[in-house]
Amino acid sequence: MTMLERSWRKTWILLLILLMAAQMTLIVSPRSADAAVAPDFQASVMGPLSRITDWSAFHNQLVTLKNNGVYAITTDVWWGYVEYAGDNQFDWSYYQTYADVVRQSGLKWIPILSTHKCGGNVGDDCDIPLPSWLWSQGTADEMKFKGESGYVNDESLSPFWSGIERQYSELYASFAAHFANYSDLIPKIYLSAGPAGELRFPSYYAAAGWSYPGRGEFQVYTESAKQAFRDAMLEKYGSLQGINQAWGLQLSSLSQISPPTDRDGFYLYGGYQSVYGKDFLRWYQSVLEQHLRTIAGAAHASFDPVFHVPIGVKIAGIHWQMNNPSMPRSAEHAAGYVDYDRLIQVFKEVNVDLTFTCLEMFDSGTAPNYSLPSTLVDTVSAIANAKGVRLNGENALPTGGSHAFQQIASKLSNYGYTGFTLLRLQHVVNSNGSPAGEMANFKRYIVDLAQQGGGGEGNIVTIYYKKGYSNPYIHYRPEGGQWTSVPGVRMEEAEIPGYAKITIQVGTATWLEFCFNDGNNNWDSNNQNNYFAQPGIVTYTPGAGGAAGTVSAGAPSH
Repeated sequence: MTMLERSWRKTWILLLILLMAAQMTLIVSPRSADAAVAPDFQASVMGPLSRITDWSAFHNQLVTLKNNGVYAITTDVWWGYVEYAGDNQFDWSYYQTYADVVRQSGLKWIPILSTHKCGGNVGDDCDIPLPSWLWSQGTADEMKFKGESGYVNDESLSPFWSGIERQYSELYASFAAHFANYSDLIPKIYLSAGPAGELRFPSYYAAAGWSYPGRGEFQVYTESAKQAFRDAMLEKYGSLQGINQAWGLQLSSLSQISPPTDRDGFYLYGGYQSVYGKDFLRWYQSVLEQHLRTIAGAAHASFDPVFHVPIGVKIAGIHWQMNNPSMPRSAEHAAGYVDYDRLIQVFKEVNVDLTFTCLEMFDSGTAPNYSLPSTLVDTVSAIANAKGVRLNGENALPTGGSHAFQQIASKLSNYGYTGFTLLRLQHVVNSNGSPAGEMANFKRYIVDLAQQGGGGEGNIVTIYYKKGYSNPYIHYRPEGGQWTSVPGVRMEEAEIPGYAKITIQVGTATWLEFCFNDGNNNWDSNNQNNYFAQPGIVTYTPGAGGAAGTVSAGAPSH
C-alpha cells in the first residue's frame, strides 16, 4: 500500500457507514408533457458487422427496409479493412460496392469510421483487428491501454499516443476524397471514438476477466498514462508542495503520484471522494474530452467542405453499479464518465451529435446489478436538450416484444431525438429479404415516428444564412410540428463563402417557421416575429443596424 493510499484510507475509514448510503443524484427533466421527436426524425438500421458476400441478397434486404419506411443503413467502415496494406495505402473498393448497392435500394447510407477492432465485445460476430502495421508507429506503452490488473488492451488506440490525429486525419481525408460523389447518399457520418466505437475507456472486456455486472477497471496504468496524470496535477497545483498541500500528503517525489492501485478499496474506503480521488476522476474524464476534441476537429476539417452533414459520436450506456451504496457509479467512472454535464458540453463546443444507447431498458436498481438504464437515459438526454445537442438513440441489446419498443418510443418523444438506429439488420429482415419477427413492432413504434416529426422523403427546405452570427443556430418547426429544443440546430458552413446552410426535411408540411440565434440566447431582431419559408431554397440576409432581416427565394449568388 502506498503512502498516498494509506493517507486517504485513514481519513475516510470512519466515514464508511455514511458512504454506504451515498447514491448518485440524477436530475430528470423531460421537455414537456406534449413533447415529440424532432421534426427531422428518421429511423435507421445497423448493417452487419462482417463482410457482405451475397450482394443480391443484401440488396433485397435493403429494399425491404426501404419498403417499410426505414431511412438509412449504418455501416462500420473498418479501418482494418481499408488501410490494411500499409500506412496511407487505402482500398475503398468494398465500401464503394456497398454504397452502390445502398443507392440502388433507395436507402441513405450512414458510414461509421470504425477505428476500433471488432471482436470480444457484446454482440460481436467478427474478428477485425486494427491494421497490423500500425503498431510499428509507436510503442505499446504509448499506443495501448493497461488496466488495474495489468491487462494490455488493443481494442482501439490510446488517446495518449501523439500519432492519433495524423492517422485519423489521413483516414478521414481519404474517405472524403473517395466518396465525394456520394454526398447525396450520405446524410450523416459517425466517428468511432474508442472501444466498440464508443467514447470511453475499454474498462469492461471479457478477455481481461470482466463479467457483468462488474465495475470494470481504470485503464491508465501505462507509464505514458501515469506521466500524463502527473503532468496534469503539476500543472494544476504548480509544484509537488502544492500537490501535497491539496491532498494532505507528504510525497517526496512526483513519481509517487499514480492512479488508484487498491482496486475496489478506492470506493470502499472513500478515496474517490478525497481531493486526490476527485482530481483523478476529473482528469480521467478529461482524457476523453480532449480525445473528442481531437477527432472532431480532424473530422470537420475533412468532411465539412465535402459533405456538409452532421457528425455523430456515441456515449456508452454504462447503467450498472449506478446506485451501489458501496461503490456508487463505479462502472461509469471506470469507463470515463464522471460528469455528463461537462462531457456533453464538449459535444456542443465541437459541434457533434450525441448517440446514446440502452433506450429499450428498464430500471432494476437492486443488488448485484444496481442497474438504472432508464434513469440514465433520462439524465443524459435532459442535459443534451438543455445544451442544444442533437440526440440519436440506439438499443443496447436485441429488442424483443412491444414493451421494449414502447419504452424506446417514449424516450425518443420525451427528449426530441432526431433519430434512432436499430441493432441490427437480421432482427428485422431475414436473409431471404422477408420481414423478420421484430419488423412489425419496429415499424409501428419507431419508424412511424418519422411521420409524427415530419421526417421522411417529403418536402425539403434549404436555408442559406448570410453570416451575422459567426456560429448561427436555427430554431424551427414545420407546419403542424414541434419546435426544436432551444437553441435549435447549429448551421453548417455553406459552400458559398460568408454563408451558413441547413437542409430540413419537413415531410408533408407546406411551410417552415424559424428564427436565428448565436447559441447563447442572443436572438436576431425581427420585431418578435418569426420567419417563414415554403419548400425550396431561400436565403436569409440580416438587416442593417439591428433591423429585421429578409428571406428571399433562391440561393445566394457566388
